[in-house]
Amino acid sequence: MAKQETLFEESSQGAVSAVTAIAFILSIVLVVGGMVLMSFGFNVELGQVVELWTFAGGLAATFIGFMLPFTLLPAIGK
Repeated sequence: MAKQETLFEESSQGAVSAVTAIAFILSIVLVVGGMVLMSFGFNVELGQVVELWTFAGGLAATFIGFMLPFTLLPAIGK
């Protein structure tokens, strides 16, 4: 007879660590905030240089927000 597996089986790695939870929340804030900041970069009332730096800052924040969970956390083993 086959072993019945539950739908949500408990992880063998244990609970989520505080570092993982904080990095996850920080990455969400950076991604969403970066996208909002990039959208503010298209404001014609700002100067052209300010628009460029606003968009670049939003792009950098979004990049860092995606980089955290996909590169930093696996590198430290979380």
